[in-house]
Amino acid sequence: MRRRLVALSVVPLLLLGVAACGESGSEDGSEPAGGEAIDGVAVSGKFGSAPKVSVEEPLKVQSTEKEVVIEGDGQVVEEGGIASIHLQVISGKTGEKTVGTYEQGTPLTGTMAPGEIFPAVVDGVVGEPVGSRVAVAATPEDAFGAQGAQQYGITPEETVVFVIDVVSVPLSGPEGDEVEVPESAPDIVEDGEGNVTKLTFEDAPKKPADKLQVIPVIEGDGEPVEKGDSVTFDYLGQIYGTETIFDQSYAEAPRTFSVGTGNLIKAWDEGLVGVKTGSRVMIIAPPEFGYGEGGNPQAKIKGTDTLVFVIDVLGVS
Repeated sequence: MRRRLVALSVVPLLLLGVAACGESGSEDGSEPAGGEAIDGVAVSGKFGSAPKVSVEEPLKVQSTEKEVVIEGDGQVVEEGGIASIHLQVISGKTGEKTVGTYEQGTPLTGTMAPGEIFPAVVDGVVGEPVGSRVAVAATPEDAFGAQGAQQYGITPEETVVFVIDVVSVPLSGPEGDEVEVPESAPDIVEDGEGNVTKLTFEDAPKKPADKLQVIPVIEGDGEPVEKGDSVTFDYLGQIYGTETIFDQSYAEAPRTFSVGTGNLIKAWDEGLVGVKTGSRVMIIAPPEFGYGEGGNPQAKIKGTDTLVFVIDVLGVS
């Protein structure tokens, strides 16, 4: 399945790098050296938590440099594959943090390839196992290119430091045994690549049940979701009995959320706990398990609407 970068708060930052830099690698075509300390940069802190980064400003590098700060022992990130990463960006000119994902609590999930994320991040994580923390001191060309990133206070001529935690390498799709789905359940429609495109309701009851339903479609055998986990999903959400699809990720990229922490609707927070990685489930959520009496006007969901989700659990961290 073809993937694109997930739309999170740092995506405009990443797309700036894509627009400016078409090819992976440093400006002289060489790959950053792994494992060697970067002069003028010190990184400390626990994996998965916001790092403490000290930069001897103004930092200057002749070519992009890479240091493995913490070496993981999980699955290795492959070029062109999907990975979930935490990211912090530091100005080499001021030594100050400019933007990152740690504070928002969920990692960035996307395709680790040129044209999807800027070269400095691709080179930093490809070949590294889950559990690794990597620091990259990137030349302007390998960071944001000729235009810099003025909205983050980064000028076109300055070195940029990235600290990246490799959180997980999600599956590219559900993997497991198909489960017999009740005949009364909505039907799932896929395209030729296995992406869910819509639900149909010809054989489903006109009036849905008033209880939360979690219906297994594919039973995975990976790590189960526990309360508080960051979980990477593909999903599609549709209003029961209608053609209204109000949200989906299959045409973009998987998305990562914390489950069971109150940041998601009740149907997800309760219905996904215990579901194993690799699984596909259908969740039918009455209003009280969705957006409640107020609905969600922005998504055209009324307070009386039952919602149906198809969810692929691709990774747990």
